[in-house]
Amino acid sequence: MQDATLIVKDTTLVTMDRDLRILQDHALVVQGNTIVAIGPSAEILAAYNSPTVIDGRDRFVFPGFINTHTHLFQNALKGLGRDKTLFDWLDSSVRKALREIRHTDVYNAAVAGCLENIRSGVTTVLDYMYAHASEAGLDDAVVAAFEQTGIRGILGRAHTKTDGFPEAARCPINETEDMFYADVDRLRERLKGHARISLALAPGIVWDMDPDGYRRLRQYADQHGLRITMHLDETAEDDAYTRAQYGINTAELLDQTGVLGEDFIGAHLVHLDATTLEIFGRRRIKCSHNPVANLILASGVAPVPTLRGMDLDVGLGTDGAASNDTQNMIEVIKLAALVHKGFHLDPTILNAVEVVKMATIEGARVVGREADLGSLEVGKLADFFLFNPRNVACVPVADPITCLVYSGNPTCVETVVIHGAVVLQDGVFRTTDEAQAVDALQESAYKLRQRVGLGNEINGRPVVVEPFAARA
Repeated sequence: MQDATLIVKDTTLVTMDRDLRILQDHALVVQGNTIVAIGPSAEILAAYNSPTVIDGRDRFVFPGFINTHTHLFQNALKGLGRDKTLFDWLDSSVRKALREIRHTDVYNAAVAGCLENIRSGVTTVLDYMYAHASEAGLDDAVVAAFEQTGIRGILGRAHTKTDGFPEAARCPINETEDMFYADVDRLRERLKGHARISLALAPGIVWDMDPDGYRRLRQYADQHGLRITMHLDETAEDDAYTRAQYGINTAELLDQTGVLGEDFIGAHLVHLDATTLEIFGRRRIKCSHNPVANLILASGVAPVPTLRGMDLDVGLGTDGAASNDTQNMIEVIKLAALVHKGFHLDPTILNAVEVVKMATIEGARVVGREADLGSLEVGKLADFFLFNPRNVACVPVADPITCLVYSGNPTCVETVVIHGAVVLQDGVFRTTDEAQAVDALQESAYKLRQRVGLGNEINGRPVVVEPFAARA
């Protein structure tokens, strides 16, 4: 008998491997942080012994989802600025708040956001952190949340100019590019060799850097082996700006300055003309589709079938909770399956299997981790979750993938394993006090709204929800 760290037995494995195998009455073996064996349960149990054996009977095991774009700090701003277009929303919520956001606000928001991601099957999250306008070191709060919750985190260290904000949103800090790279240097040293947390570069939006800045960005990314991710063509304003400034569109600017490549992740990609599509195809960029946020802000519907038809990798993202209001990846998966059917009047255009591929193995390719994430295969990292379909929302079940996409919800995500460690077991977090995290975010978000003067009105009357009462 061989010793193992963890065994999931008597279950159905939805591998999302090259052959899209669904293996019934199988078991999965973890040693340390790696999947070391997959096979029929009887054979596995005869060959391996473990102190931790999870009964997967009547459960489906999926590879962990990969959230390719979010802003965890925005969990502190959930529910504000609704029913507005992108820039009206920014000016009435996020931009006003940036000057007052503190380490505690970011930490509480990020912890709750990581927990919500995990509850919806996410094991890897790319956080696009652009709140740097009030005090130094706020990225450390996100890193602390990654470490606390046990999620696999990619910190997209963003660079956002604040000197062009409206007067009511002016901030104490307007970060220069030298300040940005100095902090990236610091974070690279801090995260060097970290088992679960890595770093990416994330220029905010096209006007946050000039052409020389983009050339420097590419040089730095190449020198240090970092991926680049960027908001791109979410609205028509991107191309309007670059045409007015440079006489070319956004993709042409980024292409001419060397930014685009197979290590570039474009987030949103809604308003794409023929020139842009040609450049994206030639440069083989990666794509992050954020359908919920794009619809909430009425930005439009990204041409995902076209991008995937060009053999470009497209992953899924929740976007931040200030524009999505949840970090629920299962909701994103379902909406991605639905919106393109309705938009194109074609029910076959993006089927359930393809959408789950976008959330798993295709998402892994987007973040450059297809060698060790995105599918259940021997030799890959042990990032997966057990989905329990025994509830009124899911039954009767015809097949695991259709059940997940069209009937599933986060209550079905029963147990989550990340890097070989059980972080959620039978619906209970083993890494974090969830109730405490909920109350902490409610209180710090309330205090942030009070400091900034943000809030909602219904029928012309302010509505204020205070911190929750102390638990008995």
